[in-house]
Parts: sequence; structure tokens; C-alpha cells
Amino acid sequence: MKENLEKITQGTEYPGKSCIYCEQAINSSDQVVVCPRCRSVHHVECWKDKGGCGKTGCPQVAQAVQGDRPPGDGPPPPVSKRTVIAVASGILALILLMVFWPKPPDPAMGRTKVVVMGEAFYEVSESMEKLAEDYNATSEDIYIELQLLPAGGMDAKLIVLIAANEAPDVMAIDEDRFAYFLSQEVLFPLGEDEAGEVIYGIPHPAQLSQMVVWGATEHPEAALEVLHYFLDNIPPIDRELLKGHQSPPFLFGN
Repeated sequence: MKENLEKITQGTEYPGKSCIYCEQAINSSDQVVVCPRCRSVHHVECWKDKGGCGKTGCPQVAQAVQGDRPPGDGPPPPVSKRTVIAVASGILALILLMVFWPKPPDPAMGRTKVVVMGEAFYEVSESMEKLAEDYNATSEDIYIELQLLPAGGMDAKLIVLIAANEAPDVMAIDEDRFAYFLSQEVLFPLGEDEAGEVIYGIPHPAQLSQMVVWGATEHPEAALEVLHYFLDNIPPIDRELLKGHQSPPFLFGN
């Protein structure tokens, strides 16, 4: 037999009645549920608390209380098809925008890119930046990407780049780092000295560091050209004057 669904009604329809469950009088302002089997009257909360009819022996259990639900009660209303289409269209438009958004022009413009990294103080940085700018303005085959870091900022970045197989092509490294790289055999040979010994580093003209080429560079000939370009054109400083200084004396032009 199909069960009748219980309904919420107002207490004004049951003057003088008491709730079968809590035995309290039904007031006109109360919302009530009448059992569809035995017609016993309940406060709505009593019906819900009991899980059905509170009369002894009545088998009626709560099925689905019908009536006006308070705001926010029950599942959210279904999303309209128009809303779904609008959201999907917005997501698709965002994806297309990310894919087809114009990328900034490549400054290398098809030229072989050589990345040069080092730690440099102000005047050294200024000199190297000007040299890189002049070189890029005239070179048709090679583009210099210069990355100059403040003192002490190179080690952490090198660790990440080497681990990602993206080490710079040319580097200016201090003597301790040079000795370590030399022991690991990761530097590119730069030529031979007068005694026929292979050279892996050349002293920086204006710093207590060695200019080297990374052994795994994809463009060894271009890297060698860039390395010698800087070695030949950076204004030199007397290296003896640099020893014992944390930063080089500003001697350019003296």
C-alpha cells in the first residue's frame, strides 16, 4: 500500500489539541504534522525528532514532510543550462586566450643565444652591460644574454640551473668554485698554454675570478667568441689591488 506523505499545516486548524509526542498544547502559531495513518497531531520538530508518528503502535515513519521550507533548507536549485553554457564558454575563452596571446618578441631574433653569468659590482656590471648591448646591436649570428648577480647570489642559482641542465654557457666564477668545477671535469677547454697544458679558465680583467665555458654548452664556438669578446674589452684593473678587498676599488678611468 502506498504511504501518504505527511504535510505541514498550521496550529490554528487544531484548537485545543495536544502534541501526541511531547503532550504540549498546540498553539495557533505552531507548525504541525498530522500522521497520515492515525491522524495524531505533532509539532513539526517533534515529528522530526521521533522520526515519524509518536503514537504508541503506529507504524508511520517520516517520509518527506511537504510544505514551505525556510530559505536555504534542502538542496540548491538546479543550475540552468544557460548558466552551464556561459561558464563553459568563459573557461574555453580563457584557455584560447592563454594559448594564442601574443608572446613578447624574442630579443635574439633567431640568433644563437649565449648566456653569460657572473657576480659583478656596479662599475663592472655597467661596463659589461654596455659591451653586451653594443655586441647585440651589431652581431648578426650571436646574441648575448647577460645575467649579472649581486655578490653571493650565484651559488644558489647555479645549483638550480645545473640540476635542470640549463647551466649558463659562459661564467665568471671565483677561484674556489673554479677549482671544484675543474675537479669535476665539467669545463670546456679554452686552449693550451705555452707549456702545452690545457687551459680551462682565464682570469677576469676586473675581478678576482676566472672566465670559463660550461662543458655541456650547446654552442661552444659561439661561447668561446663571447668569452674572448669580454676578455678583450672589459677595462682591466690591477688584480694585485683587488686582493684583500671584498669589493674592487673603482679604478676605471684612473
